[in-house]
Amino acid sequence: CGVIHHDVLRNAGLDPEKVHGWAFGLGLERLAMVLFGIPDIRLFWSEDPRFSSQFDAAAFKNKVVFKPFSKYPPVMKDVSMWLP
Repeated sequence: CGVIHHDVLRNAGLDPEKVHGWAFGLGLERLAMVLFGIPDIRLFWSEDPRFSSQFDAAAFKNKVVFKPFSKYPPVMKDVSMWLP
C-alpha cells in the first residue's frame, strides 16, 4: 500500500500536481486466508500434504475450514509448574 509514484502518473498522462492516488492490493492468498480460516500465509508455500490435502476444487463450494495441525507429535508426559 502507498501513494502512487509521480512518474507512474506522468506515464499515464496525468499531472501529479493535480492528481493523487493510492496503490493497494489484496493477494489471493490473503483472500483465501479469510475464506478458509488459514492463520499463516507461509502455509501456502509449504509442501506439507496435511495442508494441501485439505483443499480441492470444491473447497469453496463445500465451505471447507482449515484444520490446524502440528509438526510435533503429541506429548502425554508433560510436566508444568508455576513458581511464584
